Amino acid sequence: MIVLRILGFVFIFTYFSLSAGEEHQCSRYHYEEQILSKVVRLEHRHELLEDKVTSTTGLSPVGSICNEKQACCPDGWITFQGSCYLFQRTNADFVSAELLCVEYNAHLVRIESEIENTFLKNHLKDLKEAHYWIGLTDVEKEGTFKWYGYDVGPSFTDWNNGQPDNAGGVQNCGVFNYGMAFKWDDASCAAKFKSVCEKKAD
Repeated sequence: MIVLRILGFVFIFTYFSLSAGEEHQCSRYHYEEQILSKVVRLEHRHELLEDKVTSTTGLSPVGSICNEKQACCPDGWITFQGSCYLFQRTNADFVSAELLCVEYNAHLVRIESEIENTFLKNHLKDLKEAHYWIGLTDVEKEGTFKWYGYDVGPSFTDWNNGQPDNAGGVQNCGVFNYGMAFKWDDASCAAKFKSVCEKKAD
């Protein structure tokens, strides 16, 4: 596993070195977003490799989200940085989507960092085009978005330009909008979309 980590760092260093001359060709934001996306993909691949090592050898590698009893994420869930994610294919309104997550002892995803957000967006791009609910709503107070069932607002946001805009006065729930490259958008909570559930690894 140490070798994998070293190779990962070498790849990132090499990429930075080779890309330095190309930075002037694109905006700084776009360049940084590309780098972050590659780092996230490498980290996710590293976790997948660790999971494979664990399942074939029965050993728990350093940094694995599995504990000594090999308690990991359930089948069908994707692991990343100690959390489990389920990409629900069932279309449901916001509250129903949350209840679907609760059935798995989870909740609609609460995004806490740019790297987590980038990981989720990268995965969504590989799925069929659709909007996906996130657990963000301002239903209690217009303009003040909080995580549903959790009296705390987001420390990181990725709203698309001009969003949230509460179009028609009825958009109170957050969604990954595929038409906006999966940046955040507000939508009517009654709309029916797919969703992303999240829970901590056991």
